[in-house]
Amino acid sequence: MKRLLAFMVVGLVLIGSLSARSIGYGLGYYGQTVEAQPQLTSSGVEFSLVYKPWNLAFANPSVIARTSLGTDQGGVYRVPYLQIGFGVDLIRTTRHPFNFLAHNVIAYAPMVGVSYSFNPKRNMSLLGLEASPFKLIQKDFWYEVLSPYFFIDMEKGEIDSWGFNIIRFTYFFK
Repeated sequence: MKRLLAFMVVGLVLIGSLSARSIGYGLGYYGQTVEAQPQLTSSGVEFSLVYKPWNLAFANPSVIARTSLGTDQGGVYRVPYLQIGFGVDLIRTTRHPFNFLAHNVIAYAPMVGVSYSFNPKRNMSLLGLEASPFKLIQKDFWYEVLSPYFFIDMEKGEIDSWGFNIIRFTYFFK
């Protein structure tokens, strides 16, 4: 089942990239806490691929694949999650209080997202929920700051881990 899911994701990314209106990659820095006993924390870098088929002013969707590499509190490197998800920009406006941050026109576009996440170290599937309340966009870039996320254990129905993407830059090349 996992191989079939991976094959489908790779196929969709390859097919989608041929017809994509916008496809890009991102780099971010995250911090995370796992609510297991004993409690674990980790931080590191996050890598993402983004497919944005449209450029709508309201409810603009995007498909996002992510992975991360970081160290836990013991200094051990690990991959805390592999993720495929769906994000929606709630609204896009250029009339916002953050215009002083750039000399070009930037749009404010807060986003919410849901994803399927897999924790390879613990061999568990998780439901990911995220919000990007401070997301600014230009033609070729997304800038996100202080974006919280939660991973929910689908079997137990409780929060497994949570964290923040402290900062994330996404560049679109098509």
